[in-house]
Amino acid sequence: MDRFRRLAGMDQTIYEAELLAILRQHSDAALATLRAFDRALPEKARDISIMVHLSQDSDGIFSVMIHLNGPDLYVLNKAIQDCRTLFDVRYVGGQLTPKVPTFGQDDVAFEVNDVIVDTCVIWLQELWRSFGGTTRGLPAFVSGEDGYGSKAGVRLIA
Repeated sequence: MDRFRRLAGMDQTIYEAELLAILRQHSDAALATLRAFDRALPEKARDISIMVHLSQDSDGIFSVMIHLNGPDLYVLNKAIQDCRTLFDVRYVGGQLTPKVPTFGQDDVAFEVNDVIVDTCVIWLQELWRSFGGTTRGLPAFVSGEDGYGSKAGVRLIA
């Protein structure tokens, strides 16, 4: 049985550590995406919102995407469409990519989506410091979709 499928009764601390290790393995790719994002950043953008998008099933599947705020959101976000995804868990050819721990709805005694967001915040804080912020110094904030996570709107500091 795949190590990432046998998570019934998994401890929250172990899950956080495993997830953070996986996110860190993708830091170089995410940094390259942030650099491309900075080059594509439209002049009218006022601030950056990095959102952790979560599965409604609380099964451990999620994406981390950049959104811009300012006038004409469609135009702003269209300008960065090729460089807005920092991390994305998907099924490719029937395989979970990247491999993250997944769960059935009754497998664990903690709120999986809260832990995903909180762990992503830690990773994104590390990533943003390495990135150094945008060349325009725009403020950037992280939040979880639908209010998940223990803190709302965490500001990233370079």
